Amino acid sequence: MRTALFVSLEETKRDPALTTRGDRKLLVTEVYAGKEIEATEATWRQAVPCPVMLMKDTESGVFTQVAKQTRHRHMIGTEIYLLLEGSMQIDVDEDEHTLREGDMIVVPPGALHEVRREGSFLCRVITVNCGGPKDRCEN
Repeated sequence: MRTALFVSLEETKRDPALTTRGDRKLLVTEVYAGKEIEATEATWRQAVPCPVMLMKDTESGVFTQVAKQTRHRHMIGTEIYLLLEGSMQIDVDEDEHTLREGDMIVVPPGALHEVRREGSFLCRVITVNCGGPKDRCEN
């Protein structure tokens, strides 16, 4: 395991997963066998299987409007969305928000939210106090 993982915006934008499925995990609470391997280099580069940094209670990834988006909430995790490019619509509980390049929104545990698949954008999401896939609820 590396002590740091540097992920450049330019390398991220070259990742073919962003055009096919629309998302890529970079920090994970557990490595998914066959899809990911623990990163051995300090500088991230797209590969198959994908290098990821294993980190307790924290996940991070990048996604576009191509990614499957569903309305959901996290019971213990807090999600931090940082918009890198474009414009993004996100609904949090009853509020609608428009993020522009450089904007950030923090979604606390329990808040029902959904990123709309509109326009074109590149967004980084960081989940802290993450309970992994079992923390996500669709209602």
